[in-house]
Amino acid sequence: MIKTTKAAVKTAAFLKQKKYRQERQEFLVEGIRAVEEAVEYGNTKTIFFVPTDDERVNALLKKAEKKGIVISEAYEGYMAQIADTSSPQGVIAVCGLPKYNLDDIFGTGKMILVLDRVQDPGNFGTMLRTADAAGIGGVVALSGSVDAFSSKAVRSSMGSLFHIPVVENITEAEFLESSMHYHYETVTTALIGGESIYDTKVNKKTAVIVGNEANGVSSVLFKSANKRVYIPMKGRAESLNVAVAAAIVLFELNR
Repeated sequence: MIKTTKAAVKTAAFLKQKKYRQERQEFLVEGIRAVEEAVEYGNTKTIFFVPTDDERVNALLKKAEKKGIVISEAYEGYMAQIADTSSPQGVIAVCGLPKYNLDDIFGTGKMILVLDRVQDPGNFGTMLRTADAAGIGGVVALSGSVDAFSSKAVRSSMGSLFHIPVVENITEAEFLESSMHYHYETVTTALIGGESIYDTKVNKKTAVIVGNEANGVSSVLFKSANKRVYIPMKGRAESLNVAVAAAIVLFELNR
């Protein structure tokens, strides 16, 4: 165990910016639940903590120390500088960015989720959590999507980011080429046209594509899709939040 220095705080705080996350190949994880998952499944390098009597936190720190993770004691002022939230829980981890590629994801032979220019980090993280719960093989974030390792996306994933492979900044052409190479069927969500999700049958090797919150799936992906599906709605709402729609589609197609 070491004492946190101003230099260490400054270095960690920089990771709130995408530029430095990419440069250092590291990202921040906040909160006891997420840090527990990071210690268990991630490439965790350092844990900053505020001394506490909380048994859960102290058990986590002991486990992390046994794994060779650097444990850095900090006071609340330092934690506030590192944290992205206004009320940090007193535990923050620095983790190495996972390294996956399209072959890793398509190679699972399982259904995968493709995010086309999804902009809201909360939606992004929620869909990672949903994909994890549904047993999806991986998540592909196409170019123009929000950073999967931004603080809000990481928090929203509730630790699922450490359970499921994610690849970012993939072009439409790269995705479609891999789909064909691995013999994957592509399915897009649609507001108009297509078939009801309740009548749609797919095989395990299916890539489910959900689109941008405002504009939906791109015209290229929509036109090239093997199937287009919609979610029947009995009420008067015109559409669903993209994360909600993704959850319905993934679980229904898996069923």
